[in-house]
Amino acid sequence: MVKLVHVVGVALSAILLVGCYDRDIIDYKEFGYSLPNVKNLAYSRQGDLVTLTWEIPESISAGFRRPLEVSIQKVENGVYREIIMVHGESTSRDIAIDANKTYRFVVKLAGYLTDDVRATGKPDRVYSEGEVLEIQ
Repeated sequence: MVKLVHVVGVALSAILLVGCYDRDIIDYKEFGYSLPNVKNLAYSRQGDLVTLTWEIPESISAGFRRPLEVSIQKVENGVYREIIMVHGESTSRDIAIDANKTYRFVVKLAGYLTDDVRATGKPDRVYSEGEVLEIQ
């Protein structure tokens, strides 16, 4: 009897786990519009100020509204601190840091799909994969 209860419990748990994930999110990743990574990501440092620079690729699909934005995730000593949004397709940003800490910056292009290509009921915000800079 105990073995039967155990088998039924495991079977119900498996059914619940399989039914809980959101297949729409997985399927939607293949919708055909993506942004390329920023190019030539670099930095310069002067004391407690870091200047990140990058280039925005020319090969951006017409399915995105312009201007694009750049998202910078700031990680300080391994702890996520903030997201800095850079608007207007700017290609640099000054960021204050503590010279005694280590930093990682993840830089991504971000854009909104045009109304012509946006799927009804789906998000219109798209991010590129991140380019990472480590600063010791």
